[in-house]
Order: sequence, then structure tokens, then C-alpha cells
Amino acid sequence: MRRIEFMVPVPPVPLGAPPAVPRVLILVPDQQGGIARLFEQMQNGTQGLVRADLMFFPSHDGQARAMLRFPQKLLAFWRVLKANRIDACHINLSTGGSTIRKLCYAFMCRAARVPYVIHLHGGRYPTFLERAPTVLKRLIRSFFLKADRVIVLGSVWREFVARELAVPPGRIVVLPNAVAGPRTLPARRDGARLLLLGRIGPDKGVPELLEALASPAMQALDWTATIAGDGEVETYRQRAAELGLASRVTFPGWVDGGEVAALLEDSSIIVLPSHVENLPLSMLEGMGYGLCPVVTPVGAVEDVIRDGVNGLLVPVGDAKALAEGLARVCSDEVLRHRLAGQARTDFLAHYDIRDYRARLEAVYLDVIHERSGRR
Repeated sequence: MRRIEFMVPVPPVPLGAPPAVPRVLILVPDQQGGIARLFEQMQNGTQGLVRADLMFFPSHDGQARAMLRFPQKLLAFWRVLKANRIDACHINLSTGGSTIRKLCYAFMCRAARVPYVIHLHGGRYPTFLERAPTVLKRLIRSFFLKADRVIVLGSVWREFVARELAVPPGRIVVLPNAVAGPRTLPARRDGARLLLLGRIGPDKGVPELLEALASPAMQALDWTATIAGDGEVETYRQRAAELGLASRVTFPGWVDGGEVAALLEDSSIIVLPSHVENLPLSMLEGMGYGLCPVVTPVGAVEDVIRDGVNGLLVPVGDAKALAEGLARVCSDEVLRHRLAGQARTDFLAHYDIRDYRARLEAVYLDVIHERSGRR
């Protein structure tokens, strides 16, 4: 278990029942991924006036025997709840096994009379819920209804939670993802340099991206592309070679934080033709580094990207439209810089990790105050 304290600006706490320093237990995966990266960035740097005590509990790992160790995890979680005067629990939620595990953690929160907040991250949650057995659907709906707040990443998810899970609108909080970005933009060399960050495969639209890059419209232009991440790396490296792209497209595989920053600094276009997303961190990272987004309107992306204003939106699975969009920003430097500049402005206003911490803390305090008023 990890523990961190940091300073955040929050509303003043009235004298009386609620604790002056809330103690919140946050369930995070003990492995690589977007959720872990989001909360890791939360721990770096601080600003504000009010101390908040956050404790991070690794809810699971990605190893084969993780489920066999799960009862031990639950026991450790119970001990933390009882021994540390936890005022609220933050439950990060995705599909599949994540939901099964979090149902168990939520049961323990209720048994310990600790309010919990659900933070919905899974881009495939509507499909998962639709296909779930009837008994599991009932458990999931109860899980959501008993949450003190449900945090979602955009308007499409707010509507989904209200419509399909009957969560009252007053308990739903729209809080978009946030990422760390440079205070000032790095000096960049000229040219169109495309970057895709994510797990390499069909879900991220890699097949149609390669097809778009091999189109006559793109082949006539001057550009390079980097497709970085784990997944089916060798399969798509070979496919790029078959399409005659080997000299222009590189596949470095999985890259860590420092390598990601270096790629963002050296790129000019962030491309993400995904089929499924909630709100992708890599797109926000590209905006933070002043890259021009070319993305598909999936999940909460349309809440962030306004077509022709701070990026380009292209239809899902449409290699021809993707090629046309990429050709526009590769051939028109003025357009590329204009879209990138507005993306950077929007990032600083809405998606900077430093502001995110304060907004999240405000949710916790609201829950704790509300619970105290019921006693």
C-alpha cells in the first residue's frame, strides 16, 4: 500500500462534524495502464493551501494467480478501513474482472460504513453491462445506486449512467481525465510527424491508420509516423512493410514516461483513430504538448475535440476519411499550427493535472460533508 500527502485548494470546511483533514482510500491497479498513470501523475507536484491525506491501495495486479490472492487483498483492505479512520473510498472501475472485484470492495465499504465514490473508466462498459447475466446486472445497478457519487469522464457517460443504471443526476459528477504537460512548449523542427500512443491493435484503429498512410494522398506528402505501445507490434510492423511504409513508420514498442515525453516533444500530430475509448489520456497528452489531434468521435472525445477548431474528427473505421484528414494537416502547416494552438489552450484551461487534483478533492469533501449532515 502506498500513501501520499499533498496540498490542494478545497472549499473551507465548516466547524463541526466533518474531519478537517479528510482521509481518502483510493483503489488503484498495481500495473501499467491509464488509471495507474493518472493517479501516479497526481502524486507529482502540488499547489494549494489545504492538506489532504490520500492513501493508495493496490486493488489487483496483472499476474496469472491474482485471483487466488484476491481474498488476501480483501482482508488487507478491511484492515486498512478499520485501522486508518478512512472517511471515503475512491473505487476506480472498468469492465470484466474489475467490476467483480470492486463489488466486493464496495460491500466491505458499506459494512464499515465508509462512503464510496465510483470512478467509471471502461470504454466498453455499455457492451459489458448489456451482455452481463441478469444477476450480475442487478448487483451492478445496486453497486452504482449505493455509491455516494459516480464520477464519469464526459456527457455521453453521464447519460449512460443515468439511463441504464438509474443513478440520480445529482450524484453524477462529470470530471474529465487530466494529464501532466510542459509549462512551456519545446522548440520543434518543422514537418509533419505523426504519433500514436496506445496498445497496438484493431481497437486503436491501427489497421486503417496504416491503410491511410499508404494511400496515394499521403504517399505524395512529406511525413513520418511513430506507432508506440505494446500489443501486436510485430504483426503491424510486418503489415507496414507490406504496404511499403517501413522507411517512414517506426514501432518502438512499449515506451515509459521519459520516452513518451521525448516522442511528444518531437511530434506535431497526435493521431488516435480508436474504435472504443472512454476519454484517452494519450490524446490529452498530445494536446498538452501542443500537437494537432486527428481522432475519432468515440466515448467522451467529442466533449473535448471540436472539429476544425482544436483538431479534426474522422469517422470510426474509415481509412479513406482518415487519409483525407491526415493529408489536410500534413500539407497545410497553417491549419496544423492553428488547431494545435487551440488544443494547447484548451488543455491548459480544462485538462491540466494540477487543476484536476483540486476538483477531485472537492468531490470527496462534498461526500463527507453530506454524510456528516445525515448523522
